[in-house]
Amino acid sequence: MRTREIPVLVVGAGPVGLSTAAFLAHWGVGAVVIDKRDPTAAPPRAGASLRTLELFRSIGLGPETERLSWTAATPMAGIYKDSAFGATQQVTGLPERYAKRLETCSPVDARQNMTQSEVQRLTLDYLTGRSTVRFGAELTGFEAGDTDVRAEVVDLATGETEEIVAKYLIAADGARSSVRGRLGITMPDRRVVARLNTAFFRADLGNVVEKWGTGACFVRNDSVYATLFSKNGRDQWSSHIMDYPGKPAELTELSEQRTVELLRAAIGDDGIAIDLHSVNAWEAAVGVASELRKGRVFLVGDAAHVQSSAGGLGMNTGIQDGHNLAWKIAAVLAGQAAPRLLDSYEPERLAAIDASLTLSRRMHEGYQDRVDPDRLYDTVAVDYLRGMLCYRYRSGAVADDGTADADVLADVIQPGRRFPHRWADSDRGRVSVLDLIGSRWTLLVGQPVAPDTDIQVLVLPDVIAAGGAVLVRPDGFVGWVATGADRDPKRALHRVLGHRTP
Repeated sequence: MRTREIPVLVVGAGPVGLSTAAFLAHWGVGAVVIDKRDPTAAPPRAGASLRTLELFRSIGLGPETERLSWTAATPMAGIYKDSAFGATQQVTGLPERYAKRLETCSPVDARQNMTQSEVQRLTLDYLTGRSTVRFGAELTGFEAGDTDVRAEVVDLATGETEEIVAKYLIAADGARSSVRGRLGITMPDRRVVARLNTAFFRADLGNVVEKWGTGACFVRNDSVYATLFSKNGRDQWSSHIMDYPGKPAELTELSEQRTVELLRAAIGDDGIAIDLHSVNAWEAAVGVASELRKGRVFLVGDAAHVQSSAGGLGMNTGIQDGHNLAWKIAAVLAGQAAPRLLDSYEPERLAAIDASLTLSRRMHEGYQDRVDPDRLYDTVAVDYLRGMLCYRYRSGAVADDGTADADVLADVIQPGRRFPHRWADSDRGRVSVLDLIGSRWTLLVGQPVAPDTDIQVLVLPDVIAAGGAVLVRPDGFVGWVATGADRDPKRALHRVLGHRTP
């Protein structure tokens, strides 16, 4: 059996696994990504959030995301109708102050939209020549030791088995993660919130998206309670079929004929051709793994947490898991940080996961209970902003200042939170500070300094007060803010990393 040594093995080539490998590659770590199937053949399901698009922008993929995306409405905007072409019952969305916050909190247009299909295409292209992606390759076993992980991988086409020796293994293999199972990690708080069917189909509905003013339509009539979500602004759709007369309480598959009948009831025009790609019965559940890490093995995405599609943050939370982990693994492998930096992965991501799952649970329960949409969205607006962008890390990789969490509407610089978008003048013209930071360790100061570090220094008197200093990590999160008691950026850097080699 052939043996191959690599830095990182990623199990699962869905949008989370491929994105994680892309982030690793950006920070100089080659990976092998394996999947027993070809996930890129699946119909488009999840959509990319503003924060996810920021992450791709931070590694230089901003132009590509703009090319692959389409312009939708402000996130969470929705319309309730008695059918796609029928009477409007209600138009809803985030309360105005929260919608305006989305419009101003990022250099990325909040209306920009990509599905997981475009995310996979984007990351596969990026990984070409940087890492290896193998479809039809299955993990059949592994042993995690103190210094490496020895994995057995079989090529399903040839039957050939290969041993891969990796420094770290990242499990991005979904809600039924075999890696999680082999580790004996459970999901003890998993709770089913609904049983429903989701259909993926093509249909020409003309300019309904333009008329709706959003790509998210909720249909309620005597025949069906379902969603119609646009996947490309034109003719590609998904529909969560949540209820219909006679719907069984247990999980039940729908026939193709019955599915088309229900979709026609939702659309409201029997003359429109429906090209049904697939329909699946599934349980919308919410839960978190009892551990996100065992030694050199890490869980990301659905392997680490599951949630309803309500709120639209499931895939995005998983991609952000991989982003958080990638820079830390890169720093440890390069000898820039102590291995204990990796201990910060679980507590940091649990904070983000909790925020994301809170949104998902509250929204799905609201949909199921048919809560008035305006009241529901008013209730979950804070949850959406916190889960999507405004969660806060508290770990050994943040020099916590002991302050209370700022309101999601507050544009503040706070340890453990993403550095806020601010416009600044530079030799590149008027740009976002987020673009100046990119994905590098950055010290932002209000006046010129000569710190004893080799990190990027930005002098931004319009953003940082004179005498002030802020250390931003490669993932864009604030690691340290200077205080009267601690104004040494080098010491702060050592504290956040655990140690740093000269």
